[in-house]
Amino acid sequence: MLNINQCLQQIFGEAISTAYPGLENAPLTVTLNQQAKFGDYQCNSAMPMAQMMKAKGQKVSPREIAEKIVQNIPNNELIERTEIAGPGFINVHLKRMFVSKLLSNLLVNGVQPPSLKKKKKVVVDFSSPNIAKEMHVGHLRSTIIGDSMCRLFEFLGNEVLRLNHVGDWGTQFGMLIAHLQDKFPNYLSVSPPIGDLQAFYKASKKRFDEDEEFKKRAYQCVVKLQSKEPDFIKAWNLICDVSRNEFQKVYNCLDIRIEERGESYYQDMMTVVVKEFEEKGLVQLDEGRKIVFAPGQSIPLTIVKSDGGYTYDTSDLAAIKNRLFDEKADIIIYVTDSGQVTFLFILRIICIDVDDQITKCFQC
Repeated sequence: MLNINQCLQQIFGEAISTAYPGLENAPLTVTLNQQAKFGDYQCNSAMPMAQMMKAKGQKVSPREIAEKIVQNIPNNELIERTEIAGPGFINVHLKRMFVSKLLSNLLVNGVQPPSLKKKKKVVVDFSSPNIAKEMHVGHLRSTIIGDSMCRLFEFLGNEVLRLNHVGDWGTQFGMLIAHLQDKFPNYLSVSPPIGDLQAFYKASKKRFDEDEEFKKRAYQCVVKLQSKEPDFIKAWNLICDVSRNEFQKVYNCLDIRIEERGESYYQDMMTVVVKEFEEKGLVQLDEGRKIVFAPGQSIPLTIVKSDGGYTYDTSDLAAIKNRLFDEKADIIIYVTDSGQVTFLFILRIICIDVDDQITKCFQC
């Protein structure tokens, strides 16, 4: 779509260059007129030009400069007439025929995005609820803002990857699977009627906190899940599917398109990520944990727990590596609340410390 302001800047830029060819870097200011009775646009270059010329020993009034600019405006299809007001404001009235053609084109073809010099690959990480838990207002806010950003990038012609980094892995699945085995022992052959997954989660968490035997069994379930034993993978899928169905109801209501790539998606990549940090000498040991400090920061990321398991930090690092080097993202955007700003800042610094290619392609 034609940008009127840019066209007028080009016209007045040519007029200024013709009127004052010896004046380098002449200020060029074209804005919408705040009051319609004075015209559609306004060029306010005369005043700062007068100051520039005064500094060079040339005393010329802004109004005189404005008159000379107007005299040198080239022939064009936009401007009907100009008026000089006050100390040197140039009010611009657009041609009715030009505006009419512009509006007709808008009605027929709709709003057209500006042409891109280079299409970019944009990854937007948004929504990201946790499996077995309800979506709260923070997730809804992230979902709506993230989808809006995706639509804008897509409208402009960029390639957009909409990612839902759901919390679908970790210790909590051990207690959920153990609770599932007790409540629905035939879950492998008969789909369990888990109507309220939130209540199911609370019941399993209560047992986990109060029953030591159940807690031990939950940890064993985690180990078997991470080892990808078929029965435990099926139990995990059953639980995830219940949540997915509930999330999808919300997404359908809001007309959200999003691709799920939860923490589980990056499990096989985490070993490589940890190895890279170790090879670069960035890993420190802390009471059995493997941690990484960002330069100048006092808060570390834990990439391996004392029991040898990976963490949310590890999955986030693996996700960044995948998005940058496998997906070839030019920009990564995380749509989250302000509580995550410090974490994302540290994450970015650490990533740049590992690979200096990671610069402008990481935004929050």
